[in-house]
Amino acid sequence: MDSATDNTTVTCLSHKAKYKKVPCGEQLKAWLELQFVDENNQPVPGLNVQLEYHPLATAAELALWRRGGHTQFDPTPPPNPPAGVTDSQGLVRFDDLYWQAVDVKTDGQQLADIMEQRPLGIRRNPNSQPVSGNAFRRETRDKSWRSDVQEKAETAGYQHHYVTIGELCDQLPEMPGWDVPEPPMFHFPPGKTLKGKEITREALEQRHVIEICPFRAWVLALHDTEEYDLANALNLGIMADLAYAKEFSKDKDAHLITYFFEQKCLDLSCIPQFAEYPNYFHTLAVDVPFRERYLKPLYMNTAMEGEGLNPEGDSRLFTVKCGAHVLVAWCGTASGLNAVTDASFAPKHSPAEFGGVGNVHGGFLNAYQLAKQKFDLEFGFINVALKKNTPLFICGHSLGGALALLYAAEMKTFNPVLYTYGMPRTFTRSAVASLASITHYRHVNDNDTVPQVPPDQDMDSLFYEKLGPLGDKLGFDWLVVSLDGLLPMLWQRDMEREMGLKVKRDPYWHHGNTVAFLRAEQCHIRREQNQRIGEPFPVTISSVERVAVKLFVVPSLNNECLNASGDHQVAFTKCLSHGELTRRFPQGGNPVSDGSASKPLSHFMASKYLPYIHNQVLELANPALPMDRKTMRIRFSEVVEESAAEYRHPDEVARNRIFLSLQDMLPMALQHMYEDEEGRNALSRFVAVTEEEVELSN
Repeated sequence: MDSATDNTTVTCLSHKAKYKKVPCGEQLKAWLELQFVDENNQPVPGLNVQLEYHPLATAAELALWRRGGHTQFDPTPPPNPPAGVTDSQGLVRFDDLYWQAVDVKTDGQQLADIMEQRPLGIRRNPNSQPVSGNAFRRETRDKSWRSDVQEKAETAGYQHHYVTIGELCDQLPEMPGWDVPEPPMFHFPPGKTLKGKEITREALEQRHVIEICPFRAWVLALHDTEEYDLANALNLGIMADLAYAKEFSKDKDAHLITYFFEQKCLDLSCIPQFAEYPNYFHTLAVDVPFRERYLKPLYMNTAMEGEGLNPEGDSRLFTVKCGAHVLVAWCGTASGLNAVTDASFAPKHSPAEFGGVGNVHGGFLNAYQLAKQKFDLEFGFINVALKKNTPLFICGHSLGGALALLYAAEMKTFNPVLYTYGMPRTFTRSAVASLASITHYRHVNDNDTVPQVPPDQDMDSLFYEKLGPLGDKLGFDWLVVSLDGLLPMLWQRDMEREMGLKVKRDPYWHHGNTVAFLRAEQCHIRREQNQRIGEPFPVTISSVERVAVKLFVVPSLNNECLNASGDHQVAFTKCLSHGELTRRFPQGGNPVSDGSASKPLSHFMASKYLPYIHNQVLELANPALPMDRKTMRIRFSEVVEESAAEYRHPDEVARNRIFLSLQDMLPMALQHMYEDEEGRNALSRFVAVTEEEVELSN
């Protein structure tokens, strides 16, 4: 009988002391309010929520008690309270709770379906991932960081929690296309997945605001447009550089390309980034529902060994697709075999799949056909996706740009968008004319040597027609001894005169619209007054100074300017006439920067092309940011106008005014990013984390 006068005793586990058993009455109950919101502080209504009590003792505590001889304690928690459903404010209340820690769980499939449709907040939570062990990745964690939701909740006196869906799900949701045994790490963090969000017993009897990270993924902001687009230029440039990534030595399946798309594009704590010392290139990315994410990329290398594959050549590329687009990136020169391919520039007749007109670089054609032959099944896989009218984006640097152009020529019926960087000439003039429908923007950096080869002289000449296979083998030596095509031009002319032979006139030409990073100079007379000792009047000293600046020039933007009207045109700059650009940007050729005629060191993607594009996007996305490049342009523009006022160097003045006008048109190339909220958010995120990168330019 249990009463205040009963002498029934219990035993203390440690001291064997005896105490009276005293009735305590019914345990007091507690309440708990939970409010579920997304990163934009929008409520999550209709969500099924379940509380699960923690066991009354841990396994370690039970083991300790058993050592003391007590074996009767039952750690089983009380029955869980009935489930609740969030109201229109995302709020659910639980009453009559035991004073015991609980885990908050929700219906996993329902939560995933709801949070797939919620957009991310603009600001990203840097503390949602563990500290990186990568020495080349900047540490982004900041313990003082507060989300907008957190600041509002704490101001109102509520507790705040930031969670991913994996911490709340009671079971794994369906994830179409996810064939990896483990769920995506960011959304389902190891050690926390399916365990619920813990609310301690001390935290009961108050409201908790649970901010849920949407079930989303990053994809690159790419625009299927014929106009030049800076988001395309940056993102496809990063992909062209990523195509050079090698397999990890220990695990060939753990590829850097796979890591980018399956890890970085699912890590919502920051926008995807590609680091290559000394720069950290941020992409322009938009968030999409998880099911519209990038699927596993497919890497292809003809030099790889594998089941049914014999190593041959060294043609490399990767392809990846998401709900919005298909991307194919070709690798450039990265081996001795690639260099031989580059040098084997004897022309071959353009195959029917390229239009069957004119000629094509023989080495590039062989490398492309090898990849096509070895990976025919994979190319068919791409075609299946394209038949659903999915936009196709193609890119490549150097040799990769040439192979990308060949691929775009074969895929022209799918209207691909092609961006290349430092690409050599690939087709002859007549072939280029037959491929005019392909949207192609060709980036050239400051007299880069590679776009200057093969020389724009007639390659379909006696040299190859009469020497046959020997002409192909001697192609490299012939290039070495020639001075940018001067010797073959003279040799061909003399042979025509002496032997009476007429050869075809079909030189190698560049395809596509030129995008030039031009180094412009302006000669300037600088005058300084110097008061010499003993002289009554100051002496004016004049000296010649050449002021230089690097400009981002896209001649095709002038066509958009001419076609625009009203406020849209006035918002940028005065347009140029068609005739003004013809002499500066010859069709099929390269614009010439000031300085040396050829610059081999201007060819590198990571140190020359990408930093300039990256910084240009940052400058336009954040006009208030002070940058050295803007200061230099202002000074250069002033010098040009001073020279014009003094009637000095009129040709230089006219040319530099054209270049500056084209530079001022660049905001037009970001218009697609400003047209919708997703694009504007992507620019805001880019500006928030991006710094001006190192431009290793002359």
